[in-house]
Amino acid sequence: MNQELVSIIVPVYNTAEYVEECIQSILSQSYKNIELILVNDGSTDDSGYICKKYVNMPNVQYIEQENSGVQAARENGVKASKGERIMFVDSDDTLPCDSVSSLLSVSDGVDIVVGRHEKPVSWKEGLCGRKQYLYMIYREKVFTAPWGKLFKGDMVRGCKQAFEHNLPRSQDYLMNLAIARTDKKDVALLNSTVYYYRRRANSTTFTFRHSFEYALHLCNLADAIVEGEFSEREMLMMSIALRMKFYFKCLKDHDYQGDRHHPFVKDIVRRMNKARIVCLEDRLILSVSGSRSIKRCLYLRKKIKKMKKEMLYNL
Repeated sequence: MNQELVSIIVPVYNTAEYVEECIQSILSQSYKNIELILVNDGSTDDSGYICKKYVNMPNVQYIEQENSGVQAARENGVKASKGERIMFVDSDDTLPCDSVSSLLSVSDGVDIVVGRHEKPVSWKEGLCGRKQYLYMIYREKVFTAPWGKLFKGDMVRGCKQAFEHNLPRSQDYLMNLAIARTDKKDVALLNSTVYYYRRRANSTTFTFRHSFEYALHLCNLADAIVEGEFSEREMLMMSIALRMKFYFKCLKDHDYQGDRHHPFVKDIVRRMNKARIVCLEDRLILSVSGSRSIKRCLYLRKKIKKMKKEMLYNL
């Protein structure tokens, strides 16, 4: 295994209850050539005090900034990093002791290595073409957080677009998309657990509610990042699938209250018309607004999909 320096960047904000466990899991890695960069994003609890206990260690940097968001913290960490490789870890999560060594073991010749956390994954271990990986990120076929991955340091440091979008939700998605777009090589997929993710009920992941306006803005940003990487037909079909996915997120977050006159819904229908997609079950759900009607359409959609699946199975 090579002995590249790995910079592990941890943005910290009000996680005093968890951050020490996170730090210890990083400093206890079996692979020792690491630098830990802790970026305190204006914490108001004891997080900063806990981080400062480690500043005298030769492989630990501590940075303080006014509260500016996780992307600004990551960017400042990247600017301070010296590693040939970069990892990101959230301050309430932890790493298995062999996380870095596992990722490095398949890093030769690639600029991105993707490991897994505790949940099962659908991908096959091995090399994945860069365009296929970009598609997987765009369609959220692979988890889109920056953690659980190993990146070539210079690639991340040169990807300014990765930190442009300091949004309340899904900034990780856009960050990964921008880095994947920058990558010029195959991507290594590793079917080993390299990250322990802590689910917290009060985190933004579980409290943010998607609006139609936000979903439309996010989808347009994603399209702009990958522009030119896919054919017009590929991009059209991908963009419809992405928008439908976010449409269902919006419905779920707002008690299944739709709005068939909203620009986001009209944008999906326009794209379907351009692609000449019939898909009656989706068009039906886009054509109604009330919660009761939406729920009925969702029930019908489920039935239709089941019937289609059975028909294909019986062919």
